[in-house]
Amino acid sequence: MVSRGEDKYVVWPIYFDRSVSRLSGRKVAKKHAMDKPTSENISKAAKSLGLNPVLEKNCAHPSRTWKKEGRILVDKKGSKSKTLVQIANRM
Repeated sequence: MVSRGEDKYVVWPIYFDRSVSRLSGRKVAKKHAMDKPTSENISKAAKSLGLNPVLEKNCAHPSRTWKKEGRILVDKKGSKSKTLVQIANRM
């Protein structure tokens, strides 16, 4: 579990899901979003950006507790919003 003091951002697949509204949890613009993003794809994109991803497969986003999509922990390099756009562009 990641805590406040660590230098990691938590990234959930819902952040990149085109079918989810901004109000429901999407964090990137629709032009950067994709259909059915997976934690594995996000992890690969983060790795290619040098963000040292840590994939935690059996986790569920707090608003979607029934859906164990996993989460990715990435190094903090710049703002979270810029990091998410970089990952989205790499996918």
